[in-house]
Amino acid sequence: MRNFARVMGLLKPYAFSSALAFLMMVLYTAADYIAPLLLREAIDNGIANKNMAVVSRTVIIMAVVVLIRSVFAYLQGYFMERNGQKIAYGIRNKLYVQLQNLSSGFFDRQQTGQIMSRMTGDVDCIREFLGYGFVNLLMCLLNFLATIGIFIWMSWKLSVLVLLPTPILITVIFMFGRKIHPAWERVREQMGKLTTVLQENISGIRVVKAFAREPQQIAKFNHANLSNYDENIKRARVEANAFPFMEILGGISFLVLAWVGGYFVISGQISVGTYTALQWYVWGLVWPIRFSGWLVNVMQQALAAAPRVFEILDAKPDVTNKPDAIPLPEGKGHVVLKNVSYNFPDGQPALKNINLDVKPGEIIAIIGGTGSGKSTLIGLLPRFFDPTEGSILIDGVDIRDVTLESLRSNIGMVMQETFLFSDTLRENIAYGRPDATQEEIEKVAKMACIHNFIMSLPDGYMTKVGERGIGLSGGQKQRVAIARALLMDPRVLILDEATASVDTATEKAIQESLKEVMKGRTTFVIAQRLSTIKNAHRIVVMENGEIVEMGTHSELMKKNGYYARLYELQFRHQEALETA
Repeated sequence: MRNFARVMGLLKPYAFSSALAFLMMVLYTAADYIAPLLLREAIDNGIANKNMAVVSRTVIIMAVVVLIRSVFAYLQGYFMERNGQKIAYGIRNKLYVQLQNLSSGFFDRQQTGQIMSRMTGDVDCIREFLGYGFVNLLMCLLNFLATIGIFIWMSWKLSVLVLLPTPILITVIFMFGRKIHPAWERVREQMGKLTTVLQENISGIRVVKAFAREPQQIAKFNHANLSNYDENIKRARVEANAFPFMEILGGISFLVLAWVGGYFVISGQISVGTYTALQWYVWGLVWPIRFSGWLVNVMQQALAAAPRVFEILDAKPDVTNKPDAIPLPEGKGHVVLKNVSYNFPDGQPALKNINLDVKPGEIIAIIGGTGSGKSTLIGLLPRFFDPTEGSILIDGVDIRDVTLESLRSNIGMVMQETFLFSDTLRENIAYGRPDATQEEIEKVAKMACIHNFIMSLPDGYMTKVGERGIGLSGGQKQRVAIARALLMDPRVLILDEATASVDTATEKAIQESLKEVMKGRTTFVIAQRLSTIKNAHRIVVMENGEIVEMGTHSELMKKNGYYARLYELQFRHQEALETA
């Protein structure tokens, strides 16, 4: 009931359009109820009395009623569909806005396929109920009550007999609703799993082909598809057990009316016209109850889908703006980390008591083995997550006291896993600054050593890249990402393996360009190449979430500690190659 109340709450912004759709249905049904009365008039006062004038007049009126009924049928269908689409539009917009506001940790915990399934199939289930099912459910109730009133008015004795199967039919529908709800919950969940398998396969299709795993992926999808099939068969079995029984009970009402009604006509208790009209009106008793079985099915689909949608809408961002958050004040990029520690959601420590004072314009190289905490450390600066303990200051202001937009617009990031949108190269470079001029875009492209390549393309900067940058090499994508970050003119620049996918010659050219860009700009560099590390003002060596060493290349080599050992294992060979 709590879910039902909340689903109905989604109708509030569309109360007027819902009421309009309901009104059209009432008028359509009212026109439908006039026809049997006209038919009774034609039979009892026209045909029985051999009065063709009455028959003709009644038929003309019936033709007008049918025409009016058709108009209302069109309006009813149009308004119901429009209302349903408006509801789906509103819910999807809310979901999308919520997804944009949620922290990155939410997406780490959720599968993309599940999110896609909720944005599409689950929203459609809610749309069908709120836009179509709920209005029809109200109309069924109204039809049922109106028909009972007409039956009692025409023949109360017949109404008692015809309504005898109704309590059993209502009990069947109630039991059906209780069984179909968990069945639909399993179907919706399984559809989410199926979508996840599909999304992962398409996203990783190159890996699949590289390892010749197509047969295994086909088997994996087939398993998920078969599970979805099985759950739908179980759901269909519940429906198949209920619907035929509803048909039988509805048929009993027709049989009772035909048999007992015929006796009433022969005994003179009702006229032939009344008997004929009641044969028409009996649909007003049987149809609402039978149709409500289908509507209960639609409602249970919506109630099974709703918690999956509400889970996203109710999710709280891990990182939010304070009520009194201010824009990041002007500054030069002085970054201070004071006693910073961070624990993963499961409580596992990732960073322990990090203290770091980075002066404006200083270049800090961060190195360490896998799991040492490098990426976690730089993820704290733009507040992808907040430290468990300690504080981070930029130009003397705690980053938790400033707005996320102003903070992130002053931090340029080039990540190891470069993501490009399915758009033009110009739009990808100008993503953070859509108002940038062509001259500004070309300037940063030249700094990132990608301008000449772009100009060699037939459409230049208006060349469209494929999904996630397909069509560009790894190095080309990284250079586009570097240009995108530089266009922001950030006071703090973060390069996470930003030149990992380029060759040594290109890296050297980019480094030469970046030297000019880095002047007066605080830069954090995660790198595995010695040339990048040696250019840093300080090298921060991390292990198990702690800073174990810090200093210049020569200072750290003299200490003969962790860095010196890492140099001998990894960097000595690089240095020899670069020298050669």
